[in-house]
Amino acid sequence: MPPKLLHDLTHPLAEIEAMIRATPVEARGQLRADLQSLCNRLDREGYDMPERLANLNRMLADAAVEAQFDNLPV
Repeated sequence: MPPKLLHDLTHPLAEIEAMIRATPVEARGQLRADLQSLCNRLDREGYDMPERLANLNRMLADAAVEAQFDNLPV
């Protein structure tokens, strides 16, 4: 069953990756949650996350942390 799951996730992962890359940085918050959900599902099923998705996920996490600091008063 896991190989079918990976096949079932291939299209949604490619779709969310394309959407993230096409969306302005400041509007990627919900897409990051969607990507994280799919990545968590891969992990639960015992699959390794593809390197490009891991990098994209890290980039979005870093951007989210940076955005929090951008809103702090000085």
